[in-house]
Amino acid sequence: MTEKNKEDGVDAKIVKMIVFAIGDQEYCIPILSVREIRGFEKTTALPFAPHYVCGAINLRGIILTVIDLAIYLNIQPQADNPRRVAIIVESKNGVVCGLLVDRVIDMADIDMNDVQAVSEESSSLSGLVMVNDRMIGVLQLETVVGELVGDMVTE
Repeated sequence: MTEKNKEDGVDAKIVKMIVFAIGDQEYCIPILSVREIRGFEKTTALPFAPHYVCGAINLRGIILTVIDLAIYLNIQPQADNPRRVAIIVESKNGVVCGLLVDRVIDMADIDMNDVQAVSEESSSLSGLVMVNDRMIGVLQLETVVGELVGDMVTE
């Protein structure tokens, strides 16, 4: 049995990520969390929802909440951008929701050993990584979705 992905006894953990932009900053999430990408459509307002929730959409009979990641991440949203899309994602807990982004850029293989951690403990980013001279934020999908559904799990 050969161990091709090991260098000096350290496992290389490569994760296929989808890269998208919000404003001028690029972010990524694991491609395995993405169910589909669809054009942004008008949402139905949800009363008493957090300010970063656009509303809800009907996806083939399933009602999904859509989060405007620009507002969530405190970035100026590009409301007049015709390339805005909703990335439909599923968290590890099985929660499905939409993430409104300015545009999808590409896919990238990210070596998780290259991700530089951010200093904030409760940050929505797990870290930053350099890909082809571009700094990309690695979004913690579980944190974003957890705040949406009020996922207060006691340990």
